[in-house]
Amino acid sequence: MLNASTINLLLKSVLFAFTVAFFSTAIGVIAGFSIYKFKTRFRNFFKIVLLIPLFIPPYVFAVAWKDFLFHFTGNSNLLSSFCGAAFVLVTVYSPLSILIIGTALSNINSAYEESAMLITGLRGVITKIVLPLIKPALLTSFVLVFIFALSEFSVPVYFGVKVFTTEIFTQFSAFYNYSLAISQSVLLALVCVVLLFTERKYIADAPFLSVESKGQNRRFYNSQKLKFYGEIFLTALFLIFVIAPFVILIIQSFNNGTGKFTQALNLLLPTFWNSISLAFSGALLITAIGAGLAYYSWIRNGNLISKSAELFFLLTFALPSIVTGIILIKFFNRPELNFIYSTSAIILLGYVLRFSFVAIKLEENALKQIPRTLEEAAIIEGIPFLARLRKIIFPLILPALFAAFTIGFIFSLSELSVTITVFPPGMEVLPVKVFTLMANSSSALASSMNLIVFILTLIIISIFYLLAKPVFKKFNFTND
Repeated sequence: MLNASTINLLLKSVLFAFTVAFFSTAIGVIAGFSIYKFKTRFRNFFKIVLLIPLFIPPYVFAVAWKDFLFHFTGNSNLLSSFCGAAFVLVTVYSPLSILIIGTALSNINSAYEESAMLITGLRGVITKIVLPLIKPALLTSFVLVFIFALSEFSVPVYFGVKVFTTEIFTQFSAFYNYSLAISQSVLLALVCVVLLFTERKYIADAPFLSVESKGQNRRFYNSQKLKFYGEIFLTALFLIFVIAPFVILIIQSFNNGTGKFTQALNLLLPTFWNSISLAFSGALLITAIGAGLAYYSWIRNGNLISKSAELFFLLTFALPSIVTGIILIKFFNRPELNFIYSTSAIILLGYVLRFSFVAIKLEENALKQIPRTLEEAAIIEGIPFLARLRKIIFPLILPALFAAFTIGFIFSLSELSVTITVFPPGMEVLPVKVFTLMANSSSALASSMNLIVFILTLIIISIFYLLAKPVFKKFNFTND
């Protein structure tokens, strides 16, 4: 397993992931300060729209940027490289860094900053007070993006960049070299697990996965010059991360009329029901599992069982998707488990393993804001368990339940790596069909298919956002 070729490929993959994680975290720091520490114009707008790339399948951005380069230069070979694939993933994962670092900045006790302002300037406050305080968030951002970039499959394979995940998939699906694929999967999983445990405590607590308003009394810095630069930076990110990919997909799709877009829509329409129903079922399971484990952890004050369950889902969240798919196949590919292996149940299981950690932490962080005395008083009054959940607990954490369901739905709808590994024969799922058709499609058709995925995802996000506004307003949750 550890021959020279494997070691070289692993080092190349590590360097690739390091590059993506470094630049994503750097962007996260600048954007995080611009949004959360300066009163930049339209900061709440940027806070929302800059998260959009996180919910769009990475291969959509790969196609968009390849089209962009081809449209303006006539040659897209520059992107079919190590740097090109890294650039695309930076646009995808920088929003995660912004979310993690921004949450840490908003939760800083303003008393530290105000005291420091009495003896030093803004630069000193940032370098000597703020950055040391958010060091856990910086490390978490780097580690998580590193793991996600290391386990990303669709972008490297689309650009023809050979990394560990593409090699595992090739050995498993093309050459049927299961032993080599499994041994490489174990090696990749070990790298991810080692990295995960370097920052396990902060990631396991996941304070950035929260929907309640925190830090509303935080201190904003009064620097018109830095505020102006921040506004320019955020606008540039919005144009590069969101507008440019969307616009270029539109241009490429309709360059020669509506024919290719119509053809793409006809090809993908049969997958809509399967994909949406699977994502809906997966989101329900993810939200229910998250609620159950979060409630058990809250009521038991984080005992050994709940901590072990959370650690398990943290590991499956960080495990490369390709590895998760191979594990599912090796475990369920047997006659007695065929009712799972040959049905959509194996896809749902993949969704649960991949995304339950997010729901657990969202709902657990919401429960932590509820005084346990409410539950204890209800028990003393003799209110039954289900009635307590229905009348006390669920209403108080409804925004977190809603957020967990929304994120679970969108992530499940766009999940490719696990789905393409385990989906049963004869089943059509949107991301798999798009990705497989792209290989032999014209540029216009590929752009049209990815534009449809982009639009569908934006429509779903918009619907959930419009539904969420009255929910959050009713329970006095704000976005500030």
